[in-house]
Amino acid sequence: MKNINESKKKSRKQRETELRKQIILDAAETLFRTNGYENTTMDQIATQSEFSKGTLYNYFASKDELYLAIATKAYDLIIKYTKELTEKEEPGIEQLKAIGYAYYAFLKEYPKYAHIFHDIAIKVPSVNKKPENGLSSVEVEYLKKSNTYGKIFVSIITKAIESKQIRSDKNPLLIGIALSSLTNGLMKEIAQHQDNLQNYNVNSDEIVDFVFEMIGEGLKPRN
Repeated sequence: MKNINESKKKSRKQRETELRKQIILDAAETLFRTNGYENTTMDQIATQSEFSKGTLYNYFASKDELYLAIATKAYDLIIKYTKELTEKEEPGIEQLKAIGYAYYAFLKEYPKYAHIFHDIAIKVPSVNKKPENGLSSVEVEYLKKSNTYGKIFVSIITKAIESKQIRSDKNPLLIGIALSSLTNGLMKEIAQHQDNLQNYNVNSDEIVDFVFEMIGEGLKPRN
């Protein structure tokens, strides 16, 4: 009986912990969106969440960790979109394009998350350089999602090469880095200059289609 009661208490405590973390994250997310990362403080997040500053530090060691936790949510979304769209295509150029279109769908549906996703490497550059035993649980979870997304990318490229649907004269990792850089740059440009595009009657869908068409041509097998 004692063990059952302890189990119930533990599960209730876990639920309370998760609820508090979510309230804090929601408050931080709201402030990051309205004030920006640089102009948001832990004091403001404490006020917004209606918790003491000490309570915040029980769950998140810093503003950086809060930003990483939100970026982890963004990774969950982009991984979901990527799996859904790539699974509809056969290995090859179309499946690789689907990775880009998944990113684009994520950008359109969640522009604020996309901004954080683009911004995180600049705001929190040190997380990838830390020794594994020096990582917090928030940092571990972020890196886990990052690695999951990277593995999906490399797996799709490798399958495309093995099935001779794309060129095989380049290292899969090189192709992955190039595609990731091109896609990230394209999405940042679209997100930052959406108003200008509309003023010039340029459709972002057409830009994305054209860029992915060029990428597809560049990836075709060499004779």
